Amino acid sequence: MAKPKKRKAKKRAPDDYFAAGPMEFARFGRIMVGRSRATKEQHEAAQARMVAQYPIAVREIEELVQSIATQIARLPPARLLQRGWWEYSTAVVGLGKKAVSDSEKLAAARMVDYVQSVVVSVKPGEYSDDVSEEDWSRLKADVETLFRRLTLDYQICLTAHRQAQEPQLDMQLEAFRFRAETLWLNIRGKRYQHHERQALLDVLAPHSAVMSKLLGLDAAALVAEFDKILTRLTRGLMDIAIDMKALHAQSMERLDVLAAEHPDLSIEALMEKVFEDPNLAALRDKFTGEMVGMDLFEVEKNTALPKILLDAMSYSPGEDTEFFAPGEFEGWPLRIWPVMRRPFIRLDGSTYCFDLFSLFDNVYRVLRRIVVELEPAYKEPWNAGQKAASEELPFVYLSRLLPGARVYRPVFYKWKVGNGPAQWHEADGILIYEDHLFVIEVKGGAFTYTSPANDLESHLSSLRTLLQAPARQGGRFVDFFESAPEVSIADSEHNEVAKLRRGDFRHVTVCTITLDALSALAARAQHLVPLGIDVGQRPLWPLSLDDLRVYADLFDNPLIFLHFVEQRVRAGQSHKIDLNDEMDHFGMYLTENNYTQYAEEVSDSADKMYFDGYTTPVNEYFSAVLAGDAPPKPRQAMPSRIAEIIDLLGAANEPHRAELSSFILDGAGDWRNTLASSIDNGLKENRELKRSRPLSSYGGMEMTQFVWSPDAPRNAEGAIEHTRVVMLADKSATRRLVEFEYDKDGKLFGAHLSHITVAGLSDAELERLRAKGATLQQQRIAKTQAKGKIGRNDQCPCGSGKKWKRCHGQRA
Repeated sequence: MAKPKKRKAKKRAPDDYFAAGPMEFARFGRIMVGRSRATKEQHEAAQARMVAQYPIAVREIEELVQSIATQIARLPPARLLQRGWWEYSTAVVGLGKKAVSDSEKLAAARMVDYVQSVVVSVKPGEYSDDVSEEDWSRLKADVETLFRRLTLDYQICLTAHRQAQEPQLDMQLEAFRFRAETLWLNIRGKRYQHHERQALLDVLAPHSAVMSKLLGLDAAALVAEFDKILTRLTRGLMDIAIDMKALHAQSMERLDVLAAEHPDLSIEALMEKVFEDPNLAALRDKFTGEMVGMDLFEVEKNTALPKILLDAMSYSPGEDTEFFAPGEFEGWPLRIWPVMRRPFIRLDGSTYCFDLFSLFDNVYRVLRRIVVELEPAYKEPWNAGQKAASEELPFVYLSRLLPGARVYRPVFYKWKVGNGPAQWHEADGILIYEDHLFVIEVKGGAFTYTSPANDLESHLSSLRTLLQAPARQGGRFVDFFESAPEVSIADSEHNEVAKLRRGDFRHVTVCTITLDALSALAARAQHLVPLGIDVGQRPLWPLSLDDLRVYADLFDNPLIFLHFVEQRVRAGQSHKIDLNDEMDHFGMYLTENNYTQYAEEVSDSADKMYFDGYTTPVNEYFSAVLAGDAPPKPRQAMPSRIAEIIDLLGAANEPHRAELSSFILDGAGDWRNTLASSIDNGLKENRELKRSRPLSSYGGMEMTQFVWSPDAPRNAEGAIEHTRVVMLADKSATRRLVEFEYDKDGKLFGAHLSHITVAGLSDAELERLRAKGATLQQQRIAKTQAKGKIGRNDQCPCGSGKKWKRCHGQRA
């Protein structure tokens, strides 16, 4: 068989195309690609306009910030934040007739977190009695305009200004700055709310004793109290609706009874008597306090968090002195927001929480600060506990994803780096599952909490620490592992614990895991080389512990998870794929399967594309879970026959099961459909012919396939012989043999993969098989010719992979 040519990505035609001025756009499904057709002169003129616009843009933003601060200083903060929460929550839940876009949800969120940051940073004036519709509309319009200009107009003008000031401006670094600032302005929520409780417990558990000593609550109790806030602010609308329905039903029932007992009373008098019932009165007060009052947000009313903690996590209006301190970005959301330091707000002697993201994104760092302030000697023990947790937790979640995996941690090995003598080195751990070897390197340090607008170097330094360093450590272990056919690993005492053979593993993946959430940056780790952050050329999968926690919930078949890892690592090495979120990788895998190839096809005319919006299936799944539903896990669409094979292999103890699963899952939708049809046809032919007729395929997915059933029981030796005949006819050195076994009801009970060779066969046996191969080729050709003439450029039916004119057609 001729060596198959490397498959090139086909150029994919766009579904739609249009041009506007110097820009042209093409749409591929839900992906939009744009590029500029501007001439050099047009580009320079546009740059000059943006340079001139820069000081105007800065002045307009400063005026907007001052206008917002002036308005907030005279508006009652409780009413502002209450309305902000209601508008955001109804937008997220989807109440109302009009669909709410993601940009509208972001704008609604800023009316909570940014408004609270301004409330606690500007000196309050004389508050008005309420927030009028006019007050709200004006403030909302100003806040929306501020964030829109900061995200778009200001950033474009700033880049043009920086280029004018520095003609040799590093545009890769500038693009990173723009992305980092955009994420800083707009992205909140490090994890899905379904995971907030467990995520916090995971990292606080090592500090349970000191929490109990200083705060009167151990880690589990403390997390349970924060979980009450989470429940109130996520289920608040639903609980209010339930209370309203119950109040209405019980009130009407009680009213009917009272009306029968007191027919002479007016409806007003009857309603007064209705609420003489203490249970109904309590339900009414609860409903009123949550619907109209502040009960939903009052931390003291909803939790037992200690006062010392509430005081340390709260600002009062005007208390913060940094957000509006004179200097660059005064009051701009490009500074550190006060809600990131203290997520609660104290109003009229009570503590309130309006924003879950500000609380749970920052609570771990805030608690660390509070504990160290109360007990300075605990700083080092805290760091040690954080390190221990960060090194253990990844293996907890990976073991859920890959049950029964062999884990060695930590791992020591002797290896020579550079010109010096061989020394002992450490890897945080390795995990072995089937034919996959994961090299795990963990970093427990925190990503910088400073703003990229005035501390970009800290962001780069964090990436070097959390991504580059562990990637290099993992790469060093792989260098050692690949240095010999078999290597030895040891424990901390340098005693051998295992031998590893390179030939046992089909995939080796360096997996760098961080305790802090890095989804928006780790997803593009291998695109950061121009910034001096080099994670190396080894296949790498960088992700956070939060990402692992999500995957542990999403995957219920370890073999599908392994196949995803294979595709994920491949995507990380492609310059065509540049994603903002780790979950976008999962979403693209669900939708496109081999999404690296898909990206190459749709981006043929573009150097790079940004694929966004693929997290929708994951978002919808966890939204349903949060609402108390039991939704099916998001999964790739595939024929039921294929799903049956993958599910069986996932639970079986079959040699090469991971390889067979990946081979099948590698197939595109059409190939999977063809395979499913061939199985159905094979079972039908078994019933008719009382034997299994083999099917051989060629090209990148070559295999010989047998379908067995009670009408045609498995004949393993016969299958091997036929596969060898095919190999000798095609002159190939090895071939996959895939066998599927079904019972009388058509249910799969066996799936087998073998790699067949002719090595070790005698000359006489080889000659016999070659003769059968030649006969097989002639049978194929005759069968094809019976259907019509074979074209010169058609593939030769013999299975060689060559064209007819260069194979049997040439001989003819």
